[in-house]
Amino acid sequence: MKIKRVEKIKELNYLHGYRIHYKTKNGQDKAWELVSRGDKKRLDKELFDNHSYTDGAMVFAVNEEKTHVVILREYRVSAGKYIYMLPAGLIDHDEDIKDAAVREFREETGLKLYPEYVEKERYTSVGIINEKVNIVYGRFSGEPTKAYQEESEDADIFIIDKEEAIRILNEEEVSIRSAMLLQQFFSIHPYFNG
Repeated sequence: MKIKRVEKIKELNYLHGYRIHYKTKNGQDKAWELVSRGDKKRLDKELFDNHSYTDGAMVFAVNEEKTHVVILREYRVSAGKYIYMLPAGLIDHDEDIKDAAVREFREETGLKLYPEYVEKERYTSVGIINEKVNIVYGRFSGEPTKAYQEESEDADIFIIDKEEAIRILNEEEVSIRSAMLLQQFFSIHPYFNG
């Protein structure tokens, strides 16, 4: 894949821009800008009714012995480069989160996922977007293949052990959520386990 150009736009096809007007604790009027995958009705429910939605699943899949993790090296257009990250994807309308995780995992890796635990939905980057995802933990089986990836996806599939996780975290670009989960799983965070 190759970036051709960048343009500034006012209307987005897949995201919606909002300005939230609010008062500070000292009574000053302020505004906060954000983007959302959802419409205004959804944002109103989140802000005024404390409703929580999920936009998709991130998958943390391990082998039976819990010694290896599935990770992708995926070209991300927004970064203009390859980033190591856990498999993830958006949920389809009215789709169960486990079903979404199984589907997305197969599409991105060709592997079978056996979900064992679903963490509650959490924000991905609360400073700019109200997107939330669930982390779905489970075991995998099968052989990796790119055969199910969409034409717009460019991802290599790796099944890594602790040594390779350390190398990737030290030498490669890794999404923050994926980095934190790898550090926790393999007990390799330099501050907590150094």
